[in-house]
Amino acid sequence: MRVQVQEWLTDWFAARAKIGKPACESLLNIDYFEAGWLTSMEVVEFVTEIEQRFSMQFSDRDMQDARFVTIAGLAELILERSTETTESR
Repeated sequence: MRVQVQEWLTDWFAARAKIGKPACESLLNIDYFEAGWLTSMEVVEFVTEIEQRFSMQFSDRDMQDARFVTIAGLAELILERSTETTESR
């Protein structure tokens, strides 16, 4: 599932011409804010699409998590939240 989440995130950035496709493994750990792939104004759209796609909710704490700024780290957070949502049903 991790690979699918990472691919979806990579595709999201590629669709907005933020990164080239196909993405190489090294792109998974780049801070997308520092790289200019995501502005603070785009965060709301990005988070909303992730929450809808993966049927989960981020907390304010998640957005402060150091993992939130890379594709690899964000995939971990998504998988954690998706698991919690599934377990609470």
